Amino acid sequence: MTTKLTSNKNLFLKSLIESDFLFLEQKARPQLKILNSFSKINKNSGWTFIDPVETTKNIKQLVRTLRFFKNQNSTFLHCLVENKQYLDIIQTFLKSVSLVTPVSVKETLPNKNLSQDTLQLLILLNFSLNNKETFLKRLFDKNIFLISKINSKLEKNNWGTYKIYNDLTDIKKIIFLLVIISSILEKKIKI
Repeated sequence: MTTKLTSNKNLFLKSLIESDFLFLEQKARPQLKILNSFSKINKNSGWTFIDPVETTKNIKQLVRTLRFFKNQNSTFLHCLVENKQYLDIIQTFLKSVSLVTPVSVKETLPNKNLSQDTLQLLILLNFSLNNKETFLKRLFDKNIFLISKINSKLEKNNWGTYKIYNDLTDIKKIIFLLVIISSILEKKIKI
């Protein structure tokens, strides 16, 4: 059992490194004076190296949230994406896998309200909730209480959400996240 666990940890770390998920591009650099979660800046390459322990901890929180979400009776996953190219890529990828829950990938929240019994998870990709009280009110009106964000924006208030600090400018990072989501929420076919 410990050999399999060690192998999974090594595979996860290898995937984390290969996806460049531990690096930020140069445009996120001005915020570094405020953040303590960075371990090294390479001035020659223009890349910033994020603390792997903090990033791993935040990704594991996303994994735990997805596992909890999967074990509920009635669920719905919302994914909001600002980048239209990523929107198409994510929609195409999620259509190609069979997930245990319905998924909506859009640029804005859907207008349709779901049943009160449906547990809804919202994943925000490069969205910031800074000073968006009306958006939060809409979330609560729609009974969306589980919220995970992935962005490189500094926010004074996380509004009770889970956050992974990273920029999603590289398609490899989006694919890395999609693989995590699909590997947890994918239907297991019984033979």
